[in-house]
Amino acid sequence: MKYHVLILLSAIFLSSFAQIQRCSTDEYVDFLKSKGSYNYHTHRINTNTNDNYNYNGNYNIPVVVHVLYNTNDQNISDERIFSQIETLNNDYNASNIELADVPEEFQDVIGNVGFNFFLAQEDINGSPFSGINRVYTEVDSFLGFSDDMKKSNQGGVDPWSTDCFLNIWVCNLSGNTLGFATMPDVVSDDLDGVVIDYEFFGIDLSSSSAYNLGKTGTHEIGHYFDLEHPFNGGCSDWDGCSDTPSISSPTYGCPSYPQSSCQTNNMSMNFMDYTDDACMSMFTICQAEKMQSALLNYRSGLIDCGVSLDGYVNPLNLIYPNPV
Repeated sequence: MKYHVLILLSAIFLSSFAQIQRCSTDEYVDFLKSKGSYNYHTHRINTNTNDNYNYNGNYNIPVVVHVLYNTNDQNISDERIFSQIETLNNDYNASNIELADVPEEFQDVIGNVGFNFFLAQEDINGSPFSGINRVYTEVDSFLGFSDDMKKSNQGGVDPWSTDCFLNIWVCNLSGNTLGFATMPDVVSDDLDGVVIDYEFFGIDLSSSSAYNLGKTGTHEIGHYFDLEHPFNGGCSDWDGCSDTPSISSPTYGCPSYPQSSCQTNNMSMNFMDYTDDACMSMFTICQAEKMQSALLNYRSGLIDCGVSLDGYVNPLNLIYPNPV
């Protein structure tokens, strides 16, 4: 009897990972809570708490990309990394071409975050640095919501100063997870940052995946700057933004408009939902202000450390076509 129960439980566990897990940030939070290493706080439910918003401003965010690879495929190219940075800059400055497809109903709440991401050109000591830290690992894949990739003694790589740099770990994630992130002020400094599976980092037009346009990075960095999924509380206003219509469950695929739940039309094109990359296109004004508040109140070291972008040029400087 115990044997049959074990088989049943194993089948349930495996089936839960049979499909792509768009984001494992919620599972990661549960994982931290189970270990007693999650710092509870309440600031996330508040918006418009800072009187110094520089809306449509020009905040420069230094990025360190840690590429953990066990195979050549996992050691992604510089071009893929550059394309991810460019995607972030388009999405966080409301200059992405997908905005033209936002329904008229939501056009007046499109938010411009005003964040400019750049690969750090020097380390915290002022020494030259490419912004890309490539590290070979004996680990073939990392658990989709663990912290092992952030620890050199577990086959990962320790972060650069998380006060001064947005650390992004790119590695092979198990469990069909695309990525996960830490929200502000909830973990210790040595765990803070964003993790993305190598297959879904940057733009890869040769891939047949629905997640090949770099929007996983846009989504996870939204969490890093304090954004919630709009569906977490079902039809309640869980995410703290009144301009993101509540939805009862995540949106998958590329749905036609309009789709409705909770008595309103769904904003399925919001970056914090679960749609395919090609159908993600916008943050709202409230989400933009919330991320600016997170930067100024909880992650101000990113703009205060004096990390220079002098001489930084995106080597691609390309506009990628919308495949839809």
